[in-house]
Amino acid sequence: MLGDIYGGLLTEKQRDMLRDYFDYDLSLGEIAEQCGISRQAVADSVKTVEKTLCRYEETLKLAERRESLRKQVLSIVGSLDEGDADKALQAAKQLLAEL
Repeated sequence: MLGDIYGGLLTEKQRDMLRDYFDYDLSLGEIAEQCGISRQAVADSVKTVEKTLCRYEETLKLAERRESLRKQVLSIVGSLDEGDADKALQAAKQLLAEL
C-alpha cells in the first residue's frame, strides 16, 4: 500500500523492483537477471526502498489518514444501511469539517 501512495517519489528503477518483488512475486534472482545486477544488489535495493517508504509514512502519514477516512465513510454507509440518516448526516458533517 505504501508503494501505491508514495511510489511517485521513487525512481522508476525502484518502482519497477518493488512492483516485481511484491506485486509479481518475482524472486530476487529473477529481478537481478532482468536488471543485470547481483541478487544482493536487488535485496539491498528492496530493503532501502522499504525503509524509505516507511520514513515517508512516518512523516506524512498519508496511509494512516487514508485508513481513517475509509473507516469514517464505512461508518456513514453503515448508518445509512441501518436507516439512521441523522447519524449518517452528523458523521458526514464531522468528516467534512475535518477536511
